[in-house]
Formats: sequence, C-alpha cells, structure tokens
Amino acid sequence: MYKYAFSILLLAACFGLAAKNDVLSLDRIDVTQVKFAFENDDNAYPDESEFAIDHFVLMSNDNGERWGILTITNQSSGRRELQAKHIMALFADGSRYSPINFKQPFNGNETQSITLNFGENKFPILSVYTRN
Repeated sequence: MYKYAFSILLLAACFGLAAKNDVLSLDRIDVTQVKFAFENDDNAYPDESEFAIDHFVLMSNDNGERWGILTITNQSSGRRELQAKHIMALFADGSRYSPINFKQPFNGNETQSITLNFGENKFPILSVYTRN
C-alpha cells in the first residue's frame, strides 16, 4: 500500500517539475547600449520595413524556448502589416533568426506591444532589431 502511494507521489512530483520547465522567466540583462561584432556569414538581415522597435523584454525557460515582448511603431502614415521577416533576433552564439511566423496589422503611426516566439535555442537572445 505504501509503495503504491509513494509511486503516485513520485509521479506527481515529476509532472510538477516538468511543468515548471515551461514557465517563462524574464531575462534581466540590459545589453541595449552594447555593440556586438559577430560575423554575419549568412548575410541574415530582416527585410526592410517602416517598423521600429521602441523597446523589448526577453523571456526564456529551462526548455530553451526564447520569447520577446516588443513594443513596435509603424513609422509610416499608412496601414502596414508587420511580418516575421521584418524582425530578427541576435543570439549569444552570433546566429540570427526571425520569430516563428506571424502577421500583425498596424495603422499609420500606430504603436503596439506584441509577444513573439523565436523558437528553441540553447543560447539566449542578446538583441532584437528591424531594418528601416
């Protein structure tokens, strides 16, 4: 009887630990004033757009998921659609990736905060940027 109860408690604890790995935590490193000089051998750049990132907050979890909350402004006076190809993240190993596919409409001169998924990576995100 005790073996059975202990097994159930152990199993519940394991599920609890696995669930904790999914929880996102803020990555509290401020590197906004740092200039990185990683090689860009693949010539990976975001597509040109009229979007500017006002600021961002980065998040991750123990599973290696990388997320960002970005506040973005459409600098055009006309309606535009922000897409994954307009944004790129620089990772601590020098690699660069766009977020997982998304589309978000913006009115002219509108500012929005959006949460984006940059996939899984063992290296943290150092910076997020656009090209305008």
